[in-house]
Amino acid sequence: MTHQDAPNDPPHDAVAPVAALVDACRHFATHVRLLADRLGVAELSDDDVQSVHDAVHQVFTAAGLAGALATGLQRHTSEQDCPHYNVLTDAEWAPLAESGRHERKVVYGCELQPGHAGAHAAHVQLLPGLDRSVWIRWDIRSREFVTLPPCPAERADPDP
Repeated sequence: MTHQDAPNDPPHDAVAPVAALVDACRHFATHVRLLADRLGVAELSDDDVQSVHDAVHQVFTAAGLAGALATGLQRHTSEQDCPHYNVLTDAEWAPLAESGRHERKVVYGCELQPGHAGAHAAHVQLLPGLDRSVWIRWDIRSREFVTLPPCPAERADPDP
């Protein structure tokens, strides 16, 4: 049995995207540092600032998505919040924006208790015409969108 045939090795097609992503991130980080040095001394118009902001947002979303899918993302939060979060791509947000009520967020923080077991979850969009809510659910191995009816606790009439 050759090393490539070892039963515990990941399949070859699973390794290629990982190596390619790591390589691309290293090259990108180098280029961004060089460009940021130049940008720091450049005079920017309002249009330039908006262009840079839009480009950085695209990169943040793409990098965040890669991180969320590969390792999960965490931030510093209060002890009362789960520190894990996720991001949406433009393609994921587009159909939700058309029929939903909420504006897009930069990040979607896990809304479960800190230290919870299992997957993380965040409310993404309310679809009023369908009386449904879209949630993103993820862990370090998978990510999915789930459409659920609104929470009954939020819909119940308060006691008189």
